[in-house]
Amino acid sequence: ISRSCLALVTPDESRDDCSHTVEDLFDTLAPYRPDVMLTPHVGGRYADLARHDADLEPVVEVHSAWGTFEWMLADAFKRGYRIGIVANSDGHKGRPGASYPGASTFGSYGGLTGILAERLERDAIWQAYQSRRVYATTGARIFLDITANDHPMGSIVTATDKTAPQLAVQVHGTSPLERVEVRNGMRVLETRRTYDNVDGSTRIKILWQGSQVRGRGRQTNWDGGLEIAGNRITGLQPINFHNPENSCQLVNENHVSWKSTTTGGVSGVILNLARSHAGTLRVQTTQQEFGLSIAELDISPRSYQPEGLDKQISAYRLPETGRSADLQFHYQPRVVDLRDGDNPLYVCVVQEDGHMAWSSPIYWCCETGVAKNASSAVPDRT
Repeated sequence: ISRSCLALVTPDESRDDCSHTVEDLFDTLAPYRPDVMLTPHVGGRYADLARHDADLEPVVEVHSAWGTFEWMLADAFKRGYRIGIVANSDGHKGRPGASYPGASTFGSYGGLTGILAERLERDAIWQAYQSRRVYATTGARIFLDITANDHPMGSIVTATDKTAPQLAVQVHGTSPLERVEVRNGMRVLETRRTYDNVDGSTRIKILWQGSQVRGRGRQTNWDGGLEIAGNRITGLQPINFHNPENSCQLVNENHVSWKSTTTGGVSGVILNLARSHAGTLRVQTTQQEFGLSIAELDISPRSYQPEGLDKQISAYRLPETGRSADLQFHYQPRVVDLRDGDNPLYVCVVQEDGHMAWSSPIYWCCETGVAKNASSAVPDRT
């Protein structure tokens, strides 16, 4: 055990030297490579990705019971790190795989990591993890796979010239799919859906997300509600109201009220309306208020960004029920969408029920040099 300090033990209760800084921890664990791994993580506090050891940290956490943290991915890509993407529970309640947030500062259902191993054995799972053949979900048991010219997720592919790979994507969800985004870093290159349009649909989604800050005190209050005028609400589906201190209720056929807190993740509601395009929608929360005509709502969200970290509230139209939870497709990025050096190509999956998944990137390198901070533990696949 390498402790950060002896705050909770007496000196005679710990025989090992403390690692007072993360650099001390890197030095302590260096002799044990590659048989040890670290995961930069967001809890009450968060990992500082400016301090990074590529040989010890092959992955970054995007989600846990503490919330959703895509800004961790943005930090890693900005710094040129080659990382896989994982999620964990960290719920402190001893229920891995069933980590509801409870009545606490936790704001999300605990996450899961999918591992694409050749065999269900300890060594094979370890090797897959170190090779970044992993993907993250917000707790749903979504199956996700992506290849680039038959190279699996986590691969580093050096292209001899600036050619675009052929991506093959497989998603088998646990709820109807809302969209699958193909990304290069944080830039969305392509959005695929299981439906073409939402003309005539009576289903409306209002979704809010984000946090106040990166560290402690990130809880963001979204208490409020919505009102429908000139139409009627015939059905209500709350999204991510897991915390018993939060609630969402249909007051009457024109009014929904809620108490809601996000810590980086998403919450919201799906409404069924009596008529598809009649009436107006008025949303009031502690973070943002807005009103619009229901006829204006389409497949593309009407979004508002209050001040904060990735805060957003959106309203848009969903297709009628009965849509598929499965999607398979091929996609080839345009050459102009590839930059010199590493291109972290991956997908983000969004389900109607609010659950999400992220594949680990395939690093399509459009130069012969090696990106800074590249892990020497995993060879390039050329």
